Amino acid sequence: MELAIHIVHFDPAGGPAAVAPELAASASAAEEAGLAQISVMDHFFQLEMLGGAQLPMLEGYTTLGYLAGRTQRIRLGVLVT
Repeated sequence: MELAIHIVHFDPAGGPAAVAPELAASASAAEEAGLAQISVMDHFFQLEMLGGAQLPMLEGYTTLGYLAGRTQRIRLGVLVT
């Protein structure tokens, strides 16, 4: 069995400056734990059930590019596309 994580929130307690370090830490922890994949959302706005359009949302492929630079072997993808 392979395990994966799906990252849906981009509003860490430290504000916008904390987004990149939090993503890097999450990716490192997932890879070190042996997870198979990390995925992110490919929506333009945050879903209503997760807080609504007023919350921050990162562009999916740019986020994957950043994560690719922070990981070695874990698969990366967006949820739908």
